[in-house]
Amino acid sequence: MDRRTFLAGGLAGTALAACQRDNEPRIVQSSRRPMVGRRTLRADVVVYGATPAGIVAAVSAAQMGASAIIVGGWRERQPGGMLSGGLSWTDYRDIDAFGGLARAVIERLAAAGGMPRNRYAFDPALAVPLFERMTTSAGVPMVWSDGVEDVKLVDRRISEFFLQSGRIVRGRMFIDASYEGDLMARAGVAFKVGREAADAANPLNGYRGAKNGHLVRGGRPDEDSIAPISPFWNGEGGALLPHVAAAPDLPLGAADKAVQAYCFRLTMTNRPDLRQDLPARAPDGYDESRYELLFRDLDARQRKGRIYGRDWTFARDLVKADEVAPGIYDVNNRALMSIDAVGLSHDYPQADYATREKIWKAHEAYLRGWFHAMAYGRDPRIPPGLQREVREWGLVQGRHIHPHPNDLPGWSPQLYVREARRLDNGLNWSGRDLSDVDGAEPRRKGIVAMGSYWQDSHSTRRIAVQDGAGRWGICNEGSIMLRTGGKYERSPLPMDLMLPHRDQCTNLIVPFCVAATHQAFATIRMELTSMALGEAAGRAAAMALGEDNVRDVQDVPMPELQAALVANKGVIHGVSAFEDYRRRLKFRLNRMLGG
Repeated sequence: MDRRTFLAGGLAGTALAACQRDNEPRIVQSSRRPMVGRRTLRADVVVYGATPAGIVAAVSAAQMGASAIIVGGWRERQPGGMLSGGLSWTDYRDIDAFGGLARAVIERLAAAGGMPRNRYAFDPALAVPLFERMTTSAGVPMVWSDGVEDVKLVDRRISEFFLQSGRIVRGRMFIDASYEGDLMARAGVAFKVGREAADAANPLNGYRGAKNGHLVRGGRPDEDSIAPISPFWNGEGGALLPHVAAAPDLPLGAADKAVQAYCFRLTMTNRPDLRQDLPARAPDGYDESRYELLFRDLDARQRKGRIYGRDWTFARDLVKADEVAPGIYDVNNRALMSIDAVGLSHDYPQADYATREKIWKAHEAYLRGWFHAMAYGRDPRIPPGLQREVREWGLVQGRHIHPHPNDLPGWSPQLYVREARRLDNGLNWSGRDLSDVDGAEPRRKGIVAMGSYWQDSHSTRRIAVQDGAGRWGICNEGSIMLRTGGKYERSPLPMDLMLPHRDQCTNLIVPFCVAATHQAFATIRMELTSMALGEAAGRAAAMALGEDNVRDVQDVPMPELQAALVANKGVIHGVSAFEDYRRRLKFRLNRMLGG
């Protein structure tokens, strides 16, 4: 065990010990015991998916006295999903919209190893030890799997499901916390993939064409957002560049099957003492011509008189590199052609596992090639200074040393599946539901969590388009960024988001692939929100259990569930008059003190 792993484990232990103080969320031992056999797994509450939502759901069920077990998703080999996979620059607008275990997890991670003056960024290497400590303390075993093969239902209840390996998983209540919704789908529960048509409640839904969707800092939805770069190899009407597609024959706002782009949120550094250099040898299958769009983008910057090093850099303009611990960065997508593999994600949600594996590795190949093209490419349009800068960046040493059999050590083990299936129970929680909240009652009662982030959808396609003058250019279609949550940027989320139709299944809860429109899901998908929903799911699952029977999860009393969430410092309401007064007073004091 290296020093970092030792320290991470110790800090995680300290974090969970802190969670056991009287005035903070507690981790307690389940009063029942799950059964883990060579062929059969059994517990009161079975959670599929070791995502943050899944871990919080299982621990919450155990806090209520149920036995719980986590069965990893089809490719998982460590707990924590995106939080341990690299997403460590926490997305939120109002941190006080989150409490309970979600808030405890983020605060403990940041306290164990983050940045001074940023209470909610953290080194993702600390996530695995923290989540392992949480599950161990709660008596929740984790078992890795190769995915769900089949599900058996008896009278609309899941009784057991079968893994591809042949193992059988039995339980009384089930929670599908996976990013893909595989258990939900194989249980025959209705779901959606793609974008619904735009309507009054979801004006930015559906096919967006070249229209601007970034509306948080100015801009109008009727404006076009087109990069003036030719999408063709040789003249108009010729072959399109790699990673550029023809625009679909759809009217603006039409429904389609497109989903957000995926990527790997790599943990990177430019400190030589921490750096694991990216290989100078070209990755397998590398073809420099496939990055022609990248070279044209670099050339366009220089032709506009924008000088590399003065006006733009790799770390600021080609990626979004946020420092989450000293010298350690969470690297996200930015620019026309960045780390998002735009267009490769569409077939992923419903693909079989073998096809998914190919799509997963295609994303990795794209990103490895993208880095190599800038660091070692021979194209004369690459500024020499940019090549030197990119070579200064690498993965962080000592990370992900026990990878999936198909992966190399050091690379992130989790593809950022921003959107896959979404539960279809008729609710269609909308952009309007997220936004029209000031003084308005939510459309559904039974609020169990809050969302607090912009409606943030990454691009779905990269297309060749013409502007109003008939000039060809390129647009990353489907990207939206829209304010949400009213004055205080809090959006109420009901329990019904997670519940299938009663006539389809009565003992399944779905805290990630929820019953929201594409536009609304762009807010709800954030990890803090999914953990808050996970806590509600775990507590509801435990409350549905009787000594000899199981009530329909749709019949769990909402006042009792809400009381249990609030008792654990969960947040299920907007900003009260007292909280508003306290915030304004704090703001004034900070102004007086120069803060």
